[in-house]
Amino acid sequence: MANSEFKWKHFTPDIILWCVRWYGSTPMSYANLSDMLAERGILVNRSTIYRWFIQYGPALRKKLRRYQFIRIDSSWQLDETYVKVKGKWYYLYRAINKRGETLDFYFSHKRNKEAAYQFLRRCLRHYSIDNQPKTLNTDKHSSYANAISRLKKEGRLRKDVEQRQVKYLNNSIESDHAPIKKLIVATGGFKIRKRAWSTIQGFESLRMLNKGQFDFWLRNDERQTLVQERSAFMNRLFNVDVVFQ
Repeated sequence: MANSEFKWKHFTPDIILWCVRWYGSTPMSYANLSDMLAERGILVNRSTIYRWFIQYGPALRKKLRRYQFIRIDSSWQLDETYVKVKGKWYYLYRAINKRGETLDFYFSHKRNKEAAYQFLRRCLRHYSIDNQPKTLNTDKHSSYANAISRLKKEGRLRKDVEQRQVKYLNNSIESDHAPIKKLIVATGGFKIRKRAWSTIQGFESLRMLNKGQFDFWLRNDERQTLVQERSAFMNRLFNVDVVFQ
């Protein structure tokens, strides 16, 4: 029986999730994806694919959250990148661990101490004091120091945490921004902040899946079937069982 999340949809769940996977993994427009489907005899308007991604991108993030491991890491890297929405710059805060795994992300209309506080608090919400990193690598913006100090006072962050503001130590997260920025550029720009956030959640979720952060849950993690298994895992999250030939 089809999942209620796909009720009243005119296309099967596997086609919808196929579109979500490809759009969230490869820099392309909705029109490009519509053409790819048309070559296979499936006629889907670009606006329909857009609505699918806006709906199922955030839903995928919620589902993946339950399967994300809470690892003990000695250090985290935190940084922000710029995203333009209707001609105005917004800020996408992102954090990764030493293995390059995405920890969390946060979309803000400002780059200040309150945004840094909310972002770091968001990153720490699933970690006990003992499981928190001993080192936080950040840029030299003063907002991070304020956020760290405030979280320590509130007892949400370990007292002995060290903040390092050395540029080269954040090279990994600077490089990790690039795939997300390519996807954002391929959208052609955002007009509404809410839609931008929904889209970014989809991009970040697919990025985490493609990094291999959920490979532990795959039924078969052999290299030659890895892409299919990750796709099958995503389908299972939505209770859609597809058998690959």
